[in-house]
Amino acid sequence: MAASFVAFPSLSMVRKEDFADTSLIPEAYGRHVVSRCLPPERSPVHCSFSAEPAGDGIRLRFSSRVDNLGEPAMLTHKFFFVDRDETRERFHAVTPDEPEVTTEMLILFAGFDRDYCHASVYDAENRLVAVHAVVFDRAGRTVPYPFTQRYVSPLGLGRADLEETVDGTGRRMLRFSVGLTGLTEPTPVVLAWQGIGRIVREELTCTPDRPEAHYEVPLDDNPLLACGDWVVIAVDEQDRFLAQTLVTLQAAE
Repeated sequence: MAASFVAFPSLSMVRKEDFADTSLIPEAYGRHVVSRCLPPERSPVHCSFSAEPAGDGIRLRFSSRVDNLGEPAMLTHKFFFVDRDETRERFHAVTPDEPEVTTEMLILFAGFDRDYCHASVYDAENRLVAVHAVVFDRAGRTVPYPFTQRYVSPLGLGRADLEETVDGTGRRMLRFSVGLTGLTEPTPVVLAWQGIGRIVREELTCTPDRPEAHYEVPLDDNPLLACGDWVVIAVDEQDRFLAQTLVTLQAAE
């Protein structure tokens, strides 16, 4: 029998409107932190990064500091190198006396002089507490990745949510729903699940009479899922951002 899974959100739903007043990914995503271990109103997490040349690559440093930490906590620094299809993770313990930790990595450049990665901080329950997109080059220069309006869809966004449902056979499903507003003609939308090793893209069409699109992933008896982090995202036909959330899958007991 194929494995079954339980799913919980690592982040609440980020919407295109979150980029209306900022091009900074940490600011937009920071509005949707759902951590119970390090709630942002009590223990905000601040990050910084730097780099320097090292042989045929660079040494990248990523630091996080937790303010107002009342007791020891566990953090995970996760790095997703998009164009390399590569992830790296480092585990850290922080305390009220030592609330700042740093991850150092060697990154090789082969045939190119510039790259970028998503650098994230997760709590002990694998919920996101901070995320940055870092651009770096062979000279060791670093800048935040600017998520400008060119990457944001102009389509009107209504509903955008992720919920667990049950199909007619009693099998649990994770349902991603997105609705568009102000439609005057059929409009394509893409709903996608992305994990390391697998990307599923479903191209659907919203119409003025049926403005919502749905995509369901079985949580029971599904050989094409695996434990870990999954990105659930909606984009328009030009791959411009509509909505996104992060999901953690664990094996069902």
